[in-house]
Amino acid sequence: MEKQHLDQFFNETIKNSRYEQFALALPITLIYRNLFNETEHFIKEKYDLSHSEIDVLAALYFNGKTLSPTDLYSATVFSSGGMTKVLKKLEQRNLISRVPSPEDKRSMLVSLEKDGEELALKCMDEMVESRKYFCDALSKEETKVLKKILKKLTYKLF
Repeated sequence: MEKQHLDQFFNETIKNSRYEQFALALPITLIYRNLFNETEHFIKEKYDLSHSEIDVLAALYFNGKTLSPTDLYSATVFSSGGMTKVLKKLEQRNLISRVPSPEDKRSMLVSLEKDGEELALKCMDEMVESRKYFCDALSKEETKVLKKILKKLTYKLF
């Protein structure tokens, strides 16, 4: 979308409060698409990982490094149908392992391996660095307020 169309869109939505939600939804959508596509390309080129695979590694890292497949699915943002395929690829690359559950020896847990943790941290650090240009558009106070607003809106979804 070109800037002139964005200007027109924002001018029109300011005039007509009936479509105020679009003034929120469109920027969120455009930001999401841009960041997702940028990240997808970067991690595929540099690490031969998909967004779903780095999502699994990050979910394990931020949630205690070992989760049941059900909890892992709940901690990620993609379909459960794709989880088996993603786990298999990560396991083949020795980034995760499957370990017996201490509570139920018949079930397996997914555990983040040291190489998987190192790769996840390196990838996340590089993504943060590559997005500085974007995030630097906001002051520290604006960033703090935006995080609070986004958190509030995100929780409203659940």
